[in-house]
Amino acid sequence: MQRMIHVKALDVNKAWREILIKLLNDGGKTGNDKYLRDEFAVIEIDDPAVIPADKLFPMLQKDLDVINEYIHSGNNEKDVVHEWTKLYYHRAFDEPNSQIEFLIKKLDPEWPKGEAQISMWDKNVDQHQEISPCTQIIWARIKHGKLELHVHANSSDAYKKLLMNMLEFISLQHYIAEKVGIPIGKYVHALDSCHLHTKDVDKINEIKGQLAY
Repeated sequence: MQRMIHVKALDVNKAWREILIKLLNDGGKTGNDKYLRDEFAVIEIDDPAVIPADKLFPMLQKDLDVINEYIHSGNNEKDVVHEWTKLYYHRAFDEPNSQIEFLIKKLDPEWPKGEAQISMWDKNVDQHQEISPCTQIIWARIKHGKLELHVHANSSDAYKKLLMNMLEFISLQHYIAEKVGIPIGKYVHALDSCHLHTKDVDKINEIKGQLAY
């Protein structure tokens, strides 16, 4: 039976741990050998800040720091270890018709506009590429005087990638809020396939007992 996993947490590290716990305890099996668990998931973070990653997350902090800076600046692309991040930056920022500039201009505090979004998928490029965007839509609005950001992805590896993705897009949220001149609001991350890979089962089992705070 299909389930939806909903996590509401104060910060990104707590959200990541809770997602792993819920996937392991309540996540559905998939009928294939690729994924150990796989569910639709929605994560809400009330205080989205770019903080040091959880000690259990299997990625070096120095690599995360580069990604969190690159996603809004484009700096040090050669040092970015995640190819999809490069794709996201260029889809959002490249001219002509920069999508990030369009989004910022659409953020009128007096009237919400659904068009304040960035679409990552390009049918002319992505249909036959090995690296295509898992993140599909970044959507923003001003609510109660704060910038709320929604990110919708078709897929994410909850163990090895999800925390990185949330941190980089929260970094982008801070960039947008600064450009607009408003405080940070809620961050929402929706995943059609929030999964754990079968090949990672031994590593996941090693940290399973440490996930609960």
